[in-house]
Amino acid sequence: MKEATIIGGDGHIARSSGLWVKEKFYYLQRYLDIFSVGMGKKWAGKLYYIDLFAGPGRCQIRETQEEVDGSPLIALKFAFAEYFFFEADIASYRALKARIETRAPEKVKNVHIINGDCNSSINDVNPPDNSLGLAFIDPTGISQSAFETIRKLAENRKIDLIINFPEGMGIRMNLHQYQQGEKSALDRYMGSSRWQDRYRNTLTSFDQACREIANEYLENLRALGYLALNDDWIPVKANKNTLLYYLFFASKNPRGNDFWRKIQLINPHGQRNMF
Repeated sequence: MKEATIIGGDGHIARSSGLWVKEKFYYLQRYLDIFSVGMGKKWAGKLYYIDLFAGPGRCQIRETQEEVDGSPLIALKFAFAEYFFFEADIASYRALKARIETRAPEKVKNVHIINGDCNSSINDVNPPDNSLGLAFIDPTGISQSAFETIRKLAENRKIDLIINFPEGMGIRMNLHQYQQGEKSALDRYMGSSRWQDRYRNTLTSFDQACREIANEYLENLRALGYLALNDDWIPVKANKNTLLYYLFFASKNPRGNDFWRKIQLINPHGQRNMF
């Protein structure tokens, strides 16, 4: 489902979002920081960032009317040699382009903004040779994202992944559609139809079925060579403590998982977590 858009304070469209978006961006920014600093010296001039669903670059919080930077503008605060931003909506693409030119004119030559569906345009990603990448995969609905795109992105590349896995939204909605005999987008999103067997084996518990499907997604990432750990999920919840989605992380190097654990030591409210 496409989110509503509004006009931001700078005159360009912004994405209307819930308060929870600040929590998501908190963890993204913390990982960008530790990744760019921790890997910057070894991979000098060889780090790149990909945002498959970039949006217009700004979000307005519905509950407070506060405007915050979206993931592309957050990423531009960090030292990457190249950026690849995909945005299918032409109005959002134009807003993002204008904001980048205003906010980071010194980086424009290193930013590639692709106006198109990332699933059909993923081959437009041409990072530096022998480089290390980080991809943020944050669709507004599971119908936008295909596992095959992740497979192509990861093939023969060193690239970490931060993935919005919408167990509390898209997965449950599509399971209800599947129950009612409607066509589900889950085959394309998951990368296979094996989730149907997991679902049928856990019919007594809808929550367990969702958890099994999430585990299968991680198994599919492992098949691509990733070290995707089941206990590293970051839950993002709505105001009433309702689960919206998990942030999944996957790296082909154990150090990436170490970084991911470190960013969780302090939560968005400044409280220290114990592991």
